Amino acid sequence: MTQVADGVFHIGADTKLHREVLDALKARIEMSRRVMSNQYTKWKENEEQYMAFIPETDVDATRRNIRDSGKPQYTTIDIPYSYATLMTSHTYFTSVFLARSPILQFSGRHGEAQNQEQGVEALMAYQMDIGGNIVPLYIWLLDPGKYGIGVLGMYWDEEEITVSQYVMVPPTFLGTPIPFAKPKRQRMSRTTKGYVGNRLYNVRPADWLPDPRVPLAQFQRGEFVGRYVETSWVDFMDKVYAGVYYNKEKIENGRQLIAGQRDTGSSQNTLPNTAPVVPFLYDTEDVGYVPLHEVYVKLRPSDWGLGNSKVREMWVFTIANEEVIVSAQPVGLLHGKFPFAVIEQEIEGYNLFKRSQLEIVKPLSQTLTWLINTHFYNIRKTLNGEFIVDPSRVVMKDVDDPNPGRMIRLKPAAYGVDVRTVMTQMQTQDVTGQHIRDAQMVEMMIQRASGVTDNIMGMVNSSGRKTATEVRTSTSFGVNRLKTICEYFSAMGFSPMSQMLLQNTQQLYDEERKIRIVGDLAEWGTDRYMMVRPEDVQGFFDFVPVDGTLPIDRFAQANLWGTLLGQVRNFPQIQQGFDMMKIFAFVAQLAGLKNITQFRINVVPDGQMANQAQAGNVVPLQPRDLNRTGMAGQVPNVGSAG
Repeated sequence: MTQVADGVFHIGADTKLHREVLDALKARIEMSRRVMSNQYTKWKENEEQYMAFIPETDVDATRRNIRDSGKPQYTTIDIPYSYATLMTSHTYFTSVFLARSPILQFSGRHGEAQNQEQGVEALMAYQMDIGGNIVPLYIWLLDPGKYGIGVLGMYWDEEEITVSQYVMVPPTFLGTPIPFAKPKRQRMSRTTKGYVGNRLYNVRPADWLPDPRVPLAQFQRGEFVGRYVETSWVDFMDKVYAGVYYNKEKIENGRQLIAGQRDTGSSQNTLPNTAPVVPFLYDTEDVGYVPLHEVYVKLRPSDWGLGNSKVREMWVFTIANEEVIVSAQPVGLLHGKFPFAVIEQEIEGYNLFKRSQLEIVKPLSQTLTWLINTHFYNIRKTLNGEFIVDPSRVVMKDVDDPNPGRMIRLKPAAYGVDVRTVMTQMQTQDVTGQHIRDAQMVEMMIQRASGVTDNIMGMVNSSGRKTATEVRTSTSFGVNRLKTICEYFSAMGFSPMSQMLLQNTQQLYDEERKIRIVGDLAEWGTDRYMMVRPEDVQGFFDFVPVDGTLPIDRFAQANLWGTLLGQVRNFPQIQQGFDMMKIFAFVAQLAGLKNITQFRINVVPDGQMANQAQAGNVVPLQPRDLNRTGMAGQVPNVGSAG
């Protein structure tokens, strides 16, 4: 049985349509999973490299057991240099994208008014801050360097908060309180409207299911895209009661045992909901989780038995336990795109998968780890020493003792003989002394491959004195490499993401709200707040792209502007053509002064001031009367200030 209610297309679990639609969806899921699984091993290795984790070998396990028993043993360590370069580049990316105010900036395309631009930016800044959308952006900028790809999802949320409490209510008769009647304890609930706006969330690359017939950078051209997600039974039932999910009875019995086909990555990962609950250990029915596949498909409803239309539309389906469709409905968003945004670390236009920063430097990082470990191992070997021993004349238990200051006892057969004939030390030397110098060369190669130099890391080269110009030039070369990646992120991910967020807001925002103005325009307006109505955000607005410049370079810009301001005083024509007060405030903001407006003087005409004084809104300043108060600064009728 199929029916449509509240925008949701109900598909009965025992119908022919359910089997046909489910088979079509599972075929697409399997197509994507089969191709994406080729990357699972690489992503697992990247996670281990990110955590500076080396899987334990049999030799290391033996050493660990000896070390746990109290005897010092050497252990293999992973040098986290690739982690350092990744976090440095991530710091650069977050500084470029997330240090802007506001983060998402827009400009009118067809002459939209300035107050509309203000309204759009203020409303989007509200969604970024109050909607908790900044943290997903941090993770989104980290994933490309870690996995090679970062996936960000979005949806429109209208939050409702229900609060219940017990209150004392007097009894009534026909709506009138009964005098002297004892109040009764009664539970009352109140539902209020919470946050309304876009929500962002991160998608693990291993949980993402794009159409493998197109490059990931062009996934919007594909026929479908999906993701794997695990939700608790309580959250699942919330959507059942809201009318979004159905066919609950088909998965209710198996919800605690069924685990979806999910790659968990490195063994060091601890993903939520990866340990199913054993039902017979708990006397409860609401513990557990439901594995879901959420699949967006561009389809013709007539071809899928979902209607008579032959025009391609975008639908979203939710499959539980990989066997039951629990939701099917048109997406209904005017932007007509899959609600995901993607960024990739490597600029390449033809391969399906791109390399991450960790993959690019991995061979060099492994070489660096080998150089350091072999050097430390050789040093320990040299410190311990190697001996030639006659076991018939020496107590071998004393020789095997690894502790320092040991005493080696001779057997009676060795009494009175030259001990050098019984036990002698072999000549040893450090053959890995060159490894440290080689490690420095490998570090330099990693910096050239990644573009993350010592100067960008905040460590100025110590080889001789450096001038400010040399340091700035050296830093700018690495910055230019990262600047290009930032511009690529901006064009590939931030621009389409911001456009979808804005179009969702234009379509679904239906209330009036007074919001604080953000950006440069907020510093010099007469009112720092504005009322934003749905009609104020209508129009065509373009995302202002990120130029990739590190915000810390604003200090150099502030110095340049300060020099220009010093020269402008010699050219009255320039002073007449520009608003010098706004230029001064702009330069102050470049230097990091956010509260410059508190020192601004508002000049009021004399006539307006007289009217305000007559109305009693202003009080004239009184001159100091030393005879009346005794001394300047004394508060009248309080006493001496000295």
